[in-house]
Amino acid sequence: MPAKMISVTNQKGGVGKTTTSLNLGAALSIAGKRVLLIDADPQGNLTSALGYVSASLDNTLAKLILSAIDAPEDLEARLSRSTLRTESGVDLIAANKRLSDAAARLQVMRMSQYSSVNDAERPCEKVLDSVIEPLKGQYDYIVIDCGLKDELLTINALSASDYCIIPVQAHFLASEGIPEVLTMAPTVQARFNPNLKIAGILLTMYQSRPQLCQNVRSGVAEVYGTDFHVFERPIEYTIKIAECPAAGKSIFDYAPQKNAAESYRNLAREVMNLV
Repeated sequence: MPAKMISVTNQKGGVGKTTTSLNLGAALSIAGKRVLLIDADPQGNLTSALGYVSASLDNTLAKLILSAIDAPEDLEARLSRSTLRTESGVDLIAANKRLSDAAARLQVMRMSQYSSVNDAERPCEKVLDSVIEPLKGQYDYIVIDCGLKDELLTINALSASDYCIIPVQAHFLASEGIPEVLTMAPTVQARFNPNLKIAGILLTMYQSRPQLCQNVRSGVAEVYGTDFHVFERPIEYTIKIAECPAAGKSIFDYAPQKNAAESYRNLAREVMNLV
């Protein structure tokens, strides 16, 4: 069975996309699943959070995208060189600032509607899908951490995905980024990927006692809960979550007894129940 593809995305920063991608992947791996994480953000935060110096890496997602555009016959060989085996039990395709150059090439494709190999049948929005396709048989789950600035990279991620998860920080106005995703997703469904589903909205950095967090949770459920799933358990706030990236570890390696770890285990269980 091919891997289930999941994009983690929100057009608002600071909501826990990278933290969610990393710890969801780690939780799925602990549950016995084969997991690949893809860093689709030129800032390379997921790459750094797994202990790598992104600027020093040569074989990254940027090279894979450029290979898919310019030399698809070399893509399979590049894939094996670009897949890192991490200490957290998940595999990683890393990113760094060179991904912005690849995004610029995708933009050129969009403007011209033709790739450099004159493949007019393949839209620029589906290039990442062609990169991932050979990997789907090797994993149970492939999780893509989306960035903010490069809309075309996010569209590529959604075009390749079965599901998207929308993390939302549990404080006032944190849900600002939700409408943008809910607008983008139907466009991708209509034009490039009719199988894309919104898996749900995930509250992050949640504190059960402060009334404000509870109000945000109630507000998100009230506004979106009728049409979209809101994940059962918010991700509990702990300073350990913020410390994990500096340590290059998941919450399960760094502070497995914290409530946040159980929150991500619960998220993984919900994800494994997706049909």
